[in-house]
Amino acid sequence: MNWQLILWIGIPVIVVLLIFRYIYRTYNELIYHQIQVEKQAAHLDAHLKKKFDLIPALSDVVKGYSKHEKGTFEEVTRLRSQWGKSKDIDEKAKTANMLEGVLSKLLVVQERYPQLKADRSFQDIQKSIGWVERELVHERKVYNQRVKSYNVRLRLFPKNIVAKTFHFQEKPFYNRETEKALNK
Repeated sequence: MNWQLILWIGIPVIVVLLIFRYIYRTYNELIYHQIQVEKQAAHLDAHLKKKFDLIPALSDVVKGYSKHEKGTFEEVTRLRSQWGKSKDIDEKAKTANMLEGVLSKLLVVQERYPQLKADRSFQDIQKSIGWVERELVHERKVYNQRVKSYNVRLRLFPKNIVAKTFHFQEKPFYNRETEKALNK
């Protein structure tokens, strides 16, 4: 009789403890990966800030050669300010993509002004932007790897039950297609 009582009470208690342990570990694992994604998003944000901080210097150099590009300069200033005020990654990605488009217009000005290509300040800023862009490519890759790892965990069974219970949301990938979609 004692063994039956122990089995009737002990087994359900053990099962409940194992379920609780699984939920606890899964929740903490999801939190860890969520923080890793957010940390990498901050790295990506810092590198974009570096790149966008170079734009006013580039604008100043180009302004000296091109007085009729005033609309482009105003758009660069507006978008740079808008990017700085953006709070979430989707909004920042959309603004960053628009700023990239305006920046490419600004760089096209050099084709119209051959003496601008030879300007030392312009060359230095262009090199700096290229260097930061290479860093951005790396940061985007790392961000996307972390997002993939996190999102996979949210979808795997039975972790997906814990994720839905605690309202974990998938994170968006950062890529040119996403940026284009965000621009529409």
